[in-house]
Amino acid sequence: MALSDTKLRSIHGKPYSGPSEVSDADGLSVRISPKGVITFQFRYRWNGKPQRLGLGRYPAMPLKDARTLVGELRLMYDGGKDPRTYFENTTGESMMTVGDCLCYWKEQYVDVALRPMTRALYTSTVIKHLGNAFPGRAIGDITVKQWVDFFAKEEKENPRRARQLLSQARTAIGWCIRRQVIDNASIMRISPRDVGVRAETGSRVLTYSELAGIWIAIERSRAATSNKLLHQMLMLWGARVSELRLSERREFDLSEGVWTVPKEHSKMNNVIRRPIFEQIKPLLEKAMQTYDQVLFPGADTEAPITIAAANRYILRIREGMDIGYWRAHDFRRTLVTRLSEEGVAPHVTERMLGHELGGVMAVYNKHDWIEDQRRAYELHADKLFWHIRKAAG
Repeated sequence: MALSDTKLRSIHGKPYSGPSEVSDADGLSVRISPKGVITFQFRYRWNGKPQRLGLGRYPAMPLKDARTLVGELRLMYDGGKDPRTYFENTTGESMMTVGDCLCYWKEQYVDVALRPMTRALYTSTVIKHLGNAFPGRAIGDITVKQWVDFFAKEEKENPRRARQLLSQARTAIGWCIRRQVIDNASIMRISPRDVGVRAETGSRVLTYSELAGIWIAIERSRAATSNKLLHQMLMLWGARVSELRLSERREFDLSEGVWTVPKEHSKMNNVIRRPIFEQIKPLLEKAMQTYDQVLFPGADTEAPITIAAANRYILRIREGMDIGYWRAHDFRRTLVTRLSEEGVAPHVTERMLGHELGGVMAVYNKHDWIEDQRRAYELHADKLFWHIRKAAG
């Protein structure tokens, strides 16, 4: 009978009198002690003799990770390699520090398997903030109390970030444990729900008066032209920040009036087409006249403005206003909400956001509704600019 999380949770840590071994598939099974201690193992035959490899204990190793690991071991076995070599450790990893572990995870997994935007996220968060944690100490020697004290300090600075850092650290360190780079780490015993606060699902919908106030504040701010244009165009297009931030001149076809976002710049790895409508064309042309291939550069004119610099700019704008908390991502929600109030169809607003359509339509309907998008964007821009003129007197 295959294993399940429900079954394992019902057994873990409780008196147990059932079978001492329960099989799953592909050689994966668990050994269960009378006290409910569950250990994953991989069983196979090598040179005619039965072999058993311990993989890790539940719940520090989730069932899905055990299955993933067994899949890798099975590939080795089918390729004629002894799975025991997967766990050979000859480079002194048992003395790995937190920084060593994060570096190994980054080099062997993050930089190899993840997309650039995800790599940048991990680099700017967990690797930046935990890379120098507990210097010179083996990760296995750090106690739960010491980890709790570390994250308590992070909570005081930024509760949301503290929880995010713990979740990401558990991901990285769990990866190292599954590959037997380290034996264990007490951080895996701390639940993210016990640290900081969960990032709230965005719900802010700005009014046109608030959008106008933000636009004027951006216009009057002392910032680089690229940063100002970036956020004003985000307000009009409702694009994700990185879709526009990373954009290059070649993506914009002024003759056809279409901006094509390549899949490597989109969150969902899909090509997105948006119209270059009348009200946004002057802003786009200004960016093209001011800069070269990279239309929204930072200090280095050959590279896009960083997400950190863009976020700092919005923080300065927000602190100078009295309209409560908002962020650039709220421009997307505001665009769609306000246009829905005007009767713009959902399939059009979904395309404006760069979303794929659901169900069978996602498979068969690849139409972009460019002209419908154009009319909707022009309606949104007309309303915004009317409120800007009103606010500016």
